[in-house]
Amino acid sequence: MSRIIPWIVYAVSVYLSRQYAEGYWVVGPVFAVAYFGFHLDQLKKGVSFKHAFFLGASTLTYALVYWISSHGWKFKEDAQDMFFGPLTVGVVLGSLLLPFLHGIIFSADTKTLRKVSLWLILSWYATCLVSMMDDVSNVPWDIDYLLVAIALWQGIYFRSLKIS
Repeated sequence: MSRIIPWIVYAVSVYLSRQYAEGYWVVGPVFAVAYFGFHLDQLKKGVSFKHAFFLGASTLTYALVYWISSHGWKFKEDAQDMFFGPLTVGVVLGSLLLPFLHGIIFSADTKTLRKVSLWLILSWYATCLVSMMDDVSNVPWDIDYLLVAIALWQGIYFRSLKIS
C-alpha cells in the first residue's frame, strides 16, 4: 500500500494542476505538497524550513510562469506560438528556475539539475510537437495535451529530484 500512495498523490496533483491551471495560487502549492507526498518516506525524517521555502518557491515559480503565459505576445502562425510563444517561454523558464531553486534549497547535484531541466523542457516541446501533428492529421479522438504536458512535467520532476 505504501508504494501506491505516491502514485495516487501524483495522479491527484496532475488532475488538480490541470483543473486549476489558471489558478496560479493553487497549482504551485499543490505541486509542492504533492512532491512532498510523493517523497513521503524521505519526509518522515522531519520537516524543516527548507520545505516551507520549497512551497514558496513552487508557488512563486508557477505564478511567474502563469503571468508570462497570460501577459505575453501572439504570433500569426500557430507553430511559432507553440514553440516560441509566451506559454512556452513561461514553461521553459519554470523548467529552469524551479530545479535551480530546488538545488539551492535541498543541496542537489548541479549535473542532475541540468539534466532534469533539459528533460522537463524536452517533454514540453515533445508534447507541443505531437499536438501540432494531431492538429494537422485531424485525429478523431480528443486529447488534452495540457494534461499530458503536466503529467510528463510532474512525473519527470517527482521521479528525478529527491529531498535531501
